[in-house]
This record gives sequence, structure tokens and C-alpha cells, in this order.
Amino acid sequence: MSTHQIHFERKFYQDKKTGYWISTDYPRVRAHQWVWRNIHKIIPKGYHIHHINEDKSDNRIENLELIHARRHLLHHMTPERKEKQKKWIEKIRPLTKEWHASEEGRAWHKLHALKCNFGNGEFYSYRCDLCEREYQSKLKAKGRTRFCSGACKSKWRRREGLDNNEYICKKCQKAFMASKYKIRYFCSRTCSESRKKP
Repeated sequence: MSTHQIHFERKFYQDKKTGYWISTDYPRVRAHQWVWRNIHKIIPKGYHIHHINEDKSDNRIENLELIHARRHLLHHMTPERKEKQKKWIEKIRPLTKEWHASEEGRAWHKLHALKCNFGNGEFYSYRCDLCEREYQSKLKAKGRTRFCSGACKSKWRRREGLDNNEYICKKCQKAFMASKYKIRYFCSRTCSESRKKP
């Protein structure tokens, strides 16, 4: 296996810890991102570049696709990673709770409330990311308000598959994705109805 890769006149080495290929010069950049930027010029905010065949060493443009960051993270969230994340959260939760209750934490919250003018500010106009209807909010930061209603937010999450889990069909044993809030045992109506037939 080669110890280096060269893409668009830039040299990369493999990071043994992550498996990604990193540039040997500064500023550091990963090979798949460098290849994408050289072909398509930009990686939009909130998106990642995904290796289609899951091989981090295969940085051909044919093996790369632009994918929403949350969907990408969901795709790579294995049971092992979920368990590791759960343990990490359990470890840091008491520490964050302690900090928020500390004198420093209370001072930060007080200052933050004054900066944001909670509850007393003027209304700002935004456009819903889903239905594109204009709506009003007192939240000044655009990143903190994206939807005109809870219904639009929920519909967007369903569309993006952010709350999906992988299940195995009880009939055909095929893997399929479905919302974790509504557990399904069959991948389709066909499989569901066929089990009832004599």
C-alpha cells in the first residue's frame, strides 16, 4: 500500500487513528475534501463529503458525494459508537451541571441573557426552511430558529431521516430504516400482509 497520495498537486499521508488522508503541508486538509473543492469549488455549510464505498483511501471524485452533515453522522452511528457516546455523556453530564450551578456559570448565563435581551427584544423576520413561509421570532441568531412551527420542524426531521433506526423485517429479513418513535416489524405492507395469509 502506498504511503502517500497526490491530488491536484498536493501530497497526503494517512492518519492511522482516523483512516483519513491528511495533507503534509499547511493548512491541513483531508484529501476527499480537497478533491471535492477542486472539482466543485465549494462544500456548503452543513454538508459533508462522504466516501460512497466506505473506503477512506479511495478519494476519486467518482467515490465522493455531498451529503447533509446530520444524515452523514447518522449513517456512521454504529451501535459501538452509540454506546461510546452514551458513556461519554454520562461522564460529562455531572460536570456540566456542576459548572452551570457554579458562580462562573451563573455569571455567564446572566451576561448571555442580557446580550440576547431574552423576552424583551424586537421581532425578526425569517423564512421557514421547510415550507418557506415567512414568520416572526424574537431570536436574533438565524441558526437558532429555522422553522415557523413545531409541525414543520418535525416534518423536516422525518424527511432528513434524523430520527431513523435500522430494523430487520420479521418476514423477509431485509434491513430497512424507520423512525425510532414508531417501531415497525415489517419493511413493507406486502410483508406485513403476507404473514396473515394461510
